[in-house]
Amino acid sequence: MSKVFIIFIFLIIAVTEEVTAQNYVGVHKDEIIRLMSEKHRNFKLNKDVINRRFTYLKYEDDITEQTILFFLSDKGYCTLVRWMSDYSNINDILSVLNKEYKQAGKNQWTYTKNGKNYVINLEKGEWFFTVSYKLKCN
Repeated sequence: MSKVFIIFIFLIIAVTEEVTAQNYVGVHKDEIIRLMSEKHRNFKLNKDVINRRFTYLKYEDDITEQTILFFLSDKGYCTLVRWMSDYSNINDILSVLNKEYKQAGKNQWTYTKNGKNYVINLEKGEWFFTVSYKLKCN
């Protein structure tokens, strides 16, 4: 039983660390790749995806069933982060969002970084939920 408890605690810590790590809007793709490999080793870059319409980095975590997409500008800077997760993680994610950011409405939070305002939206789907981070349009 202690092994199961330790694994459960590890997964909660991993999920909690990941939600606070998504503030990569404005960061260059080379820096995102470096930070993800250093700080989020359970996420692996998926290079198999080719999309001619959008440029993005796709990271996947098989342990907690999460995917992070970093959408990039023509110059390689992140303009939007979309993080998809299985519903088994939602309570932990909501807890961190409520703790780290200012709630601005139902399933919406805001924060300021380097003098810029950002918005976080949580969208519930049928099989998974998505947390999106982007620059707030004024």
